[in-house]
Amino acid sequence: MENWKENRDKKETGEEVTRESYLGTRQLDLQKLWYERRADAAPWFTENASSIYNYAQAHLAQAFANYFAGRTRVPKFKSKGRSESFTLAGGSTRLVDSHHVRLSRIGEVKTYESMRKLHRHLERGSARILSVTVTERRGNYTLAFTAEVSRVIPAPRPPERVIGIDVGLTTLYTGATSDGSKVLSVTNPRHYQSRQARLARAQRVASRRCGPRKGVAPSNRWRRANQRVQNVHADIANARKNLIHETTTMLTKNYDRIIVADLNVKGMLKNRTLATHISDAAWGEFVAARVQGHLVRLDRGAGRPLLPVK
Repeated sequence: MENWKENRDKKETGEEVTRESYLGTRQLDLQKLWYERRADAAPWFTENASSIYNYAQAHLAQAFANYFAGRTRVPKFKSKGRSESFTLAGGSTRLVDSHHVRLSRIGEVKTYESMRKLHRHLERGSARILSVTVTERRGNYTLAFTAEVSRVIPAPRPPERVIGIDVGLTTLYTGATSDGSKVLSVTNPRHYQSRQARLARAQRVASRRCGPRKGVAPSNRWRRANQRVQNVHADIANARKNLIHETTTMLTKNYDRIIVADLNVKGMLKNRTLATHISDAAWGEFVAARVQGHLVRLDRGAGRPLLPVK
């Protein structure tokens, strides 16, 4: 950005600015610039794996490409302390077993969730890890693997099994087959309402601590209190996602075509009385799960994602 500003100032003063005056924004250009200046800009660069910088350059190059294409704004620096992440190449990552992964320059890390399925694929030789992204959020670290897996998609079973899903507030998901039989009924656990008192108590304590202000760092007591607030938010989000994952996994395993009613959730949120309850139900996230990978191969015969009924 400083290079662009210097060239802009030269243009305003009438100086000639050639194309070579601008620093390149392609990945190879950024990589070359990094090699030239890394010793002065980041003398600690040898402490990290080289693939971290390669992926950072690739992401920055893509951000500049999106900016030049008019899809986004000018790239900015990532905010420190908010969802910090880095990416490692698959070659520098190895699964020791279903609960341990070895990361370059970090060493062996134990995971909370089992990686049994991925580990079995790697043992059989039917998968390979392309990259792994480590993300820190609310004090928790998450590993996201990008893997290439060879699998056989089963042929559709005749007759096609169809289910229609309706969403609500008292009963979160109601499912019925084409003959009218009710086969699914999930009561709304009201994740947010059940933890609202706990969240309010944690927020009240944090508000009485010395928080961050301009030119003043937050106190350690505020950091601990704020961490308790973030833990409650994470608990709510994880419980909600877990229910969605369990329901959508059951549906995709037992039905070939799933029909979900198309709701104007954004419009319904204008109702102040029901807005909190509708947001807590996460209808949009449940329906959008087909895009995020939760409802995969809804139409197993054609391999197409399901479109909502209009």
